[in-house]
Amino acid sequence: MWKHIMKNPHKVLPQLLAAGIGSWGFFCTGTVRGWSSPGIPSLNATKTFDIDATEMAWIAAMPPLCALAGALLVGYPMQRYGRRTALIGLSLPFFLGFLLMGFTNLAQHKAILFIGRLLSGLMNGAATPASQIYISECASPRIRGTLSSFTASALALGILVAYIIGAFVDWWVLAFILSMFPLMLFTGMIFMPETPVWLISHNREDDARKALQRLRGKRTDIEAEFQRLKENQAKNSQQQEIQPRELLKGSVLKPLGISMGIMFFQQFTGINAMIFYTVSIFKSAGTTLDGRYATIIIGFVQLIATAGSGFLVDRFGRRFLLLSSAAIVSGALAAMGSFFYMQAQWGPALATETLGWLPLLSLIVFFIAYSGGYANVPFILMGEMFPARYRSILGPLSSSFNLCCTFTVVRSFPLMQISMEKYGAFWFFMCCTLVGIVFVYFLLPETKGKTLDDIEKLFSVKYNADGTLKITEMQPDNYSNGKTASIASSGIVMNAPSRESFHKQKGKQDDKATVENGNGFSPVPLNPIVDSEDEDEDDGSLVPTPV
Repeated sequence: MWKHIMKNPHKVLPQLLAAGIGSWGFFCTGTVRGWSSPGIPSLNATKTFDIDATEMAWIAAMPPLCALAGALLVGYPMQRYGRRTALIGLSLPFFLGFLLMGFTNLAQHKAILFIGRLLSGLMNGAATPASQIYISECASPRIRGTLSSFTASALALGILVAYIIGAFVDWWVLAFILSMFPLMLFTGMIFMPETPVWLISHNREDDARKALQRLRGKRTDIEAEFQRLKENQAKNSQQQEIQPRELLKGSVLKPLGISMGIMFFQQFTGINAMIFYTVSIFKSAGTTLDGRYATIIIGFVQLIATAGSGFLVDRFGRRFLLLSSAAIVSGALAAMGSFFYMQAQWGPALATETLGWLPLLSLIVFFIAYSGGYANVPFILMGEMFPARYRSILGPLSSSFNLCCTFTVVRSFPLMQISMEKYGAFWFFMCCTLVGIVFVYFLLPETKGKTLDDIEKLFSVKYNADGTLKITEMQPDNYSNGKTASIASSGIVMNAPSRESFHKQKGKQDDKATVENGNGFSPVPLNPIVDSEDEDEDDGSLVPTPV
């Protein structure tokens, strides 16, 4: 991305600003998650009111549970009032949630704490799809992956800020301090434009043109990109209302299923068990390093690794980062489980004396690997894979499922450590991560450098994971005898006259194939996918000229 900034700063910097402010919703989400690790031990030590172990577990798990509802509820305001307006609206309840948590200590009533966690959890879920879709619809294809990865970096930064502040103040003071960050989101989004995609979808073409010009820079010729956005919207709005049966089409269910699958495997790496219970994990390991400071080290590592991975998604692709991330994460989980197994076999004293360095090293490797792929790629894919017509519905659905998995992991982790021992819990997450490698390898297509329209085509006809049509070599004798060569695995049927040989016909093909796409038969180019990295910017925009 930096070469684009240096070459065309007037084109990229406005998008960079929009992505930075839009990702602040994820920063606020990070502060909600990060509060738990220092906040719960501090709350355990409080003398203000009594909280038993069950209530404490619910205080930790309530935000991801409530976020389920938040992610579903935000769909309507996003579609009706816009992505920007939704982010502005959710920032105020976000602020109120933290404020109530802080006032709990003054009011000396734990019900207020539960209400505060409920509100912050609802807005936690609403901010995830709103921020991701806002950035995705504002960004150019060439840098969309990098800008979309800002959300993961913002999430990691929010967690780190909560860790650092929480190491030195009580839980209720931490809540008061964190309440100012949603107000920063509110202020920043007021000065940001609405996404051109949403404005065009609501027939506000003048506003859309102004927003696109602002996002691409005053000196950029946006006409070609604007016309492409209009064409895509015209195609997606042939039916004014979305019918429920439309959501059952393969072109909708495929990206939704893949997105949900990746969200599942993301959460069942155990990431939020590590984030919510970092201090407790280090106490269980018996290491000499104070759990609060170990948590801060982990937070810094996570932030640096996440920020670094943002510059890799458009260079190495989504598939490579997910596969390599999962492979290393599974190794770190295996090592962490092995430490606790040795602790159970040898006793805590001998295990700590011999392998006391292993828990911190394992978690550092875990967070580096997780941040390098799983932290941001699932959310990037959520903003990329869904058809524009259904994005406001599918985005919240995928986010809700992610949060459901988050709640399941956070709520069950203490029970897992009892029922299957600590080492069994870590090895369980390791097995889930290994299954995720198989899922990604066989089912996820590469979206690097493709326009959103091209990505939609990936799920309309049958493609290989690299975005090319599934084509195998034709048998010459079939062509020579006038037979039809049919490729059942790809849905492609190619016919040739019987009088000419395969070699003669080969030179006359126009690189078209008849493809069954679910809506009849239509000719499509054999290689319709454009990698924007190879395209020139003759029209002055960062969007590749379509073939």
